[in-house]
Amino acid sequence: MSNDQTEEILRKVVTRAAWRLNVIEIIVLIFAVILALVAGSLAALMFSEMVGISYRTFWTISSLLFFTIPGCFVFLKKPRITSEIKKPKINGEELNTNG
Repeated sequence: MSNDQTEEILRKVVTRAAWRLNVIEIIVLIFAVILALVAGSLAALMFSEMVGISYRTFWTISSLLFFTIPGCFVFLKKPRITSEIKKPKINGEELNTNG
């Protein structure tokens, strides 16, 4: 195999893997939305009469909270995870990637 053929095969494999990861990400996101709606519905069933808010309003608010609060935790945790990745070292010294 020539180098060009190997690169083309690698490009196809990487493209297919990226596409599969995107599909999995979308499936997980849809599953999270469904879980948030179910949790909001259950919370509205239990607490809407106690609070004095209509079922639909309580369901909407609680579903949004069940979806956005965990999403905010993930969003805020992501920079911390990437900052913990060590910078590459050359001859025992950290490589300055800022320019």
